[in-house]
Amino acid sequence: MIPDGELYNTGSISAGTVSDLETAVIDTEQVGQPVGYGQGVQIKDGTVIPATKGHIFGVAVKRYHTNADHLYPDLMANEKWEQGEMIGVLRDGTIYVPVNVDVNANENAAVDTDGNFKVAGTSDSVVGVFLSSAIAGETAQLQTRIQLAQPASPATNSNAQDPAQAKNNPTQK
Repeated sequence: MIPDGELYNTGSISAGTVSDLETAVIDTEQVGQPVGYGQGVQIKDGTVIPATKGHIFGVAVKRYHTNADHLYPDLMANEKWEQGEMIGVLRDGTIYVPVNVDVNANENAAVDTDGNFKVAGTSDSVVGVFLSSAIAGETAQLQTRIQLAQPASPATNSNAQDPAQAKNNPTQK
């Protein structure tokens, strides 16, 4: 049998495929609600769910099958991670993600209300950068570096002294 390279994929690379351009950091998490391949996810009650806005925990990696006898194009199009399954979540690296709008390479990315990705607007949280262009309904390469949120620190005055310190140091006025 001669393999047909276009038999299962005639378009863009499928969502949730980790790019081979660099090393990736992938955590294993349990699914709390059905999650599509390549969707942005957030943590809720200790499980991952599709992200709907703001910052993301990471991006869902797709399932890799070892037996593809049961795979048909109509089933593959709707395949998701189901509640209770353990999945890989890319936290640092490059992955192919579904886009709902046309995107261009080097544009900032944000998560859409359905967990897919879009071009970041002025009020969106930037979750990565598109490394490739794509039209709505296809996939684009997304590079992401999940960073922990830093708490806002109060403004400090370098000349100010902590009242407790002043009390213990009588030489300071």
